[in-house]
Amino acid sequence: MWVIYCFVGYLALALIIPAGWALVPVWLRARATRHVYCPAASHSETVTLDPWYAVRMHALGNRELCVKACSQWPQRRGCGQACLVQIGAAV
Repeated sequence: MWVIYCFVGYLALALIIPAGWALVPVWLRARATRHVYCPAASHSETVTLDPWYAVRMHALGNRELCVKACSQWPQRRGCGQACLVQIGAAV
């Protein structure tokens, strides 16, 4: 029975290690705080992305990003997040 457990463990590692090599750099780039131009406020703002959301979307083949925090929140919490267009090319 231990042979089966070793085989399953080896297969799990064979999948997890390459996925980690591919997704950890995405997480590291997405967790940085950025200064972007806010079209709604017409000046520069500080935004923080959600790194786990970026990793999930990248794993699914999508480059979608989500703002986790913004210096304009809570006043402009419901904005359209148009600043993500500027960030998308960098991540």
